[in-house]
Amino acid sequence: MLKVLLADNQALTLAGLVSILSGKEDISIVGQVTYREELSPQLELHKPDLLIVDYDIPGYITKSDLADAREISPATQQLVISSDDNKTNILEVLQSGVIGYLTKECSREEILMATYAVARGEKFFCHKILNIIMEKHFSPEVTVASPTVLTARETEILALLASGYSTQKVADELHLSPHTVHTHRKSIIRKLNIKSPTEFVIYALDFGLIKPK
Repeated sequence: MLKVLLADNQALTLAGLVSILSGKEDISIVGQVTYREELSPQLELHKPDLLIVDYDIPGYITKSDLADAREISPATQQLVISSDDNKTNILEVLQSGVIGYLTKECSREEILMATYAVARGEKFFCHKILNIIMEKHFSPEVTVASPTVLTARETEILALLASGYSTQKVADELHLSPHTVHTHRKSIIRKLNIKSPTEFVIYALDFGLIKPK
C-alpha cells in the first residue's frame, strides 16, 4: 500500500487530489496538512512513502520546509504540484532534491503517473518543467530555436528507450500498441532533433530521467 501525505492549504486542490487518489485501491491518504505547523508532526507520525506538496503559498510551506521534511523523513519522496512560475524558484527546488514537479494545470493522468513514479524514486516532470530544465542545460547553439515540449507520455517513452528498451518492450511496459510507441518515438526525434540512438541516452541523462551506469 502506497502511503501518501497531502500538504496544500487550498481546499479545492486538496479535494481534487483526494478525488483522484482515493479511487486507487493501492493508495492510502494518511493525512492532509493545511497549516505549516502540521507538516512535521504528520511526517513523524506516518513516515509516508510520498509527500505531495505545494511550497508557493505565502505564509505557508516554503522551499526550506521541503528540505526540513527530508531531514524528518528521509525515505519520503516529494512530489511538488505548484502554480509557481518563477524559473529560479523552480530550479532551486529541483536542485534541492525534489524529483517530481507538476503544475496545477496537469491532468488527472499525469498526477497519477507522477504519484506512482516518484514514489518509486523515479524522476517525473511535466512539459513546462522539462522546458525550464532544458533551457538551463542546453545552450542556443545546441538546441532548436524554441524550447522543446515533450508530453508526459513522450518523456516516459524517452526514458525507457534510453534505458535500452525496444519498441515492443516499451509497448508491453506501458500497455500501448507498438504503432503508438513508434508514433511517439518519431515525435520525440522530431522535437529533440535526435540524429542517433545514442542521443536518446544523452538527452535522458541531461533531463535526469535515467542515472549514469
